Amino acid sequence: MKKYLLLLFYLLLASLNLNLILKPLNLVTGGTQGLALILSYITNLSPSLLILIINIITIIISFFFLTKDHTKSALISTFIYPLFIKLTSYIPNLNINNNFFIVIISGLIYGFTSGMIYKLGFSSGGITIINLLINKYLNIKLSVINFITNIIIILLGYLLFGLNKSLSSLLLIIIGSIVINLILTKKKKVTHQ
Repeated sequence: MKKYLLLLFYLLLASLNLNLILKPLNLVTGGTQGLALILSYITNLSPSLLILIINIITIIISFFFLTKDHTKSALISTFIYPLFIKLTSYIPNLNINNNFFIVIISGLIYGFTSGMIYKLGFSSGGITIINLLINKYLNIKLSVINFITNIIIILLGYLLFGLNKSLSSLLLIIIGSIVINLILTKKKKVTHQ
């Protein structure tokens, strides 16, 4: 039960990061939320709806190409994360500015929540499922795949939001990727001592 409560906490924290920092500042982290923010900007559809659509498509892919455990691990996030994004979208805007400190904080939150969700044995769904497929079939470290996927999405964000936002987004995912890698490799280092 504790594992599921922790998952809900990390998903809530990630949704707050999206609605209070990423969306107002047009920062694109990559992954499902980054893709959803780009598509939301283009289509005027809510990020929560777009994340739900992406998650449902990828959970179907997971069912056919990943193990049942992988599909189950993404099932909760597939529906709860978009719900939390919708609920936290009603929190008033904090009127923050895009500055180095805010980007670092958001990157730490992004990396922490993603890394902890992976460490608990869950998947956040969406693009993460695609990353897990690449990891499974090409045996590339998950943190590396995550970084590459995010760079591609940030390049798309560059076309919409410009160079300054893209550089801030790049810094954010570099910080996030480092934190994810630290969280996922910490357990391995402890067991070898």
